[in-house]
Amino acid sequence: MIGAGLHLRLRRPGNRSGYLVAAAGVAWFFVEWNNPGIGSSIAFTFGLVAYAVAPPVLAHAVLAYPSGRPLGPAERVALVAAYVSSGLVLGLLPALFFDPHQQACSLCPANLLLVHGSEGVVDALNRWGVRLGVGWTVALAALAVWRLVRASAPLRRVTAPVLLAGIGYLLLVWEDYVHSLSPGILSTDPFEYRLRLGEAAALGTIALAVLWSWFRGRRTRSAMTRLVVELGESPPPGGLRDVLARSLGDPELQVAYPLGEPDRYVDASGRTVDLAADQGRAVTRLARSGTTVAVLLHRKGLLDDPGLADEVASAARLALENERLQAEVRAQLEDLRTSRARIVTTGDAERRRLERDLHDGAQQRLVGLSLALRLVRTQLGPDPDSNFVSRLDQAEGGLRLAIDELRELAHGIYPAVLADEGLAAAMEALAERSSIPIQIVAIPEERFPNPVEAAAYFLLAEGTGAIATLTASGGATVEVERDGDKLLVEVTADGAGDPDAEVEARVTELADRVGALNGRLLFDHGPGRGITIRAEIPCGS
Repeated sequence: MIGAGLHLRLRRPGNRSGYLVAAAGVAWFFVEWNNPGIGSSIAFTFGLVAYAVAPPVLAHAVLAYPSGRPLGPAERVALVAAYVSSGLVLGLLPALFFDPHQQACSLCPANLLLVHGSEGVVDALNRWGVRLGVGWTVALAALAVWRLVRASAPLRRVTAPVLLAGIGYLLLVWEDYVHSLSPGILSTDPFEYRLRLGEAAALGTIALAVLWSWFRGRRTRSAMTRLVVELGESPPPGGLRDVLARSLGDPELQVAYPLGEPDRYVDASGRTVDLAADQGRAVTRLARSGTTVAVLLHRKGLLDDPGLADEVASAARLALENERLQAEVRAQLEDLRTSRARIVTTGDAERRRLERDLHDGAQQRLVGLSLALRLVRTQLGPDPDSNFVSRLDQAEGGLRLAIDELRELAHGIYPAVLADEGLAAAMEALAERSSIPIQIVAIPEERFPNPVEAAAYFLLAEGTGAIATLTASGGATVEVERDGDKLLVEVTADGAGDPDAEVEARVTELADRVGALNGRLLFDHGPGRGITIRAEIPCGS
């Protein structure tokens, strides 16, 4: 027991189970110190106090195995009763009144704790200690059975040998207390000697069960070694999750990584993971040097064996750290892309607002002013002043020009037809007003999400505008088609002009708009190749 406990302590430094198992092995010898032949007053006195504490210590070790975590309320109450009964009622209090010479033990060393010799008090305390022992041994054995029944399958495989041997030991101790009810004292008659041999066998079984968990850990390490070999192949993003799910036998397993922000976790692709979203899953944190490097979301009971979680964290340490760093970068990129998308969406919303304000405000006032001028013309009479009529004509012409320019400005900011009728109608209107010939090869009539339609429209509008400054032929070809969950937009023309700073700025702005939707843009030009602006914009399935 001592060796098994120390070995457990070395394997898991932060686990107090090892201390408890080793302490149970040490406490087994205390009964031998309550012996006239011990030859030492200090040892004999200690034996008087501690001779009965081995069963509570062993029960504590069995119930705390393998995690060493704090016990439940019922277990704590039962253990306190066991320690008080064994260490106080049967140990310390009788020692205060036990006089070896008065008890006809002439060979016994001196009792260093003796306060006042009283055989009656010693007998009474012993009888009460035995009676209490009958109760707490049954209670602790029942709690051990309950813990075994409630354990998950993986944890039961680890704890069953220890718990079953511990239950057997407690039942033997219970039989010892029952046998001692009549004499009122724990004695050393032949029956109790045989019970002690049985208890020794149970202790040996517990020690073997603890060591068996070490052999199981060796098998786990072998499995994790194969995992390390697989991870050595540098799995793609998310590949670590697949390897762990396959090794642990949980296809639904998830791996999440903590970011610097409080309570934020992301997967390998950088997407946020809500640990509390799925209440039916268990959460196990994999730590290194006290710092959480990853979190596993898995079916309940899968990693109840603390050794398995430790082996996973140890074997996959480098891969977890590598994927965690990649996940942080992808999360930052995802945050940046989301931010760009918000900026573009906000910009388009502002464009639409400005277009409505110009149409419903300034443009309507100018139209009203034009109607007022026409009304004035009708009131000039049959012989108007030519000078006044000429100035009136100039004012009306200026108003018409202002209205046309304002309409063109509003349409350039955000065409109302795009929001009302969609990309196809907006593109046809653009082709009619364009300063260069635009040939529309194909364009879907279906509607797409507003950000997608806006990105495609402005790409076509800005693309044809840029081509107008570069192409020699003065014409452009437009083709738009849907390919699965992507919208393919292409503007081409013949020409060999070199793009100036203004054209490059236009293309950069288009690339930013398409990139904000997680799309891609290609700008290709050169002698013999013409000019091509091609974009792939995700549009949903």
